[in-house]
Amino acid sequence: MKELEMSPDELYRYFLERVEQGDYVELNYAFVHIPGEVVQVTERHLHLYVKSDLAPGIRRYDLREICEMMLEMVHRPREGRPVKIVVKGGSKSPRLELL
Repeated sequence: MKELEMSPDELYRYFLERVEQGDYVELNYAFVHIPGEVVQVTERHLHLYVKSDLAPGIRRYDLREICEMMLEMVHRPREGRPVKIVVKGGSKSPRLELL
């Protein structure tokens, strides 16, 4: 798997330019691991469908905030090779909205 290093701002641009509906991502921040299918990426929000026994459904994240909090992310596009992104310089606590 290809591994890249990015700042939170670079990760934000990566989401807008390369992550598409139907791609699979794994978000890792603090002690949280969130695997899910991308429903939508906008300039403001990341919408993920998360399969979970406890609380399945669509989660909406503030895209800028999640990029600031991220330690690493794995992006598995529908087409192409997976990429692991290690984020340098992020440090905020997460905020999550359930839809």
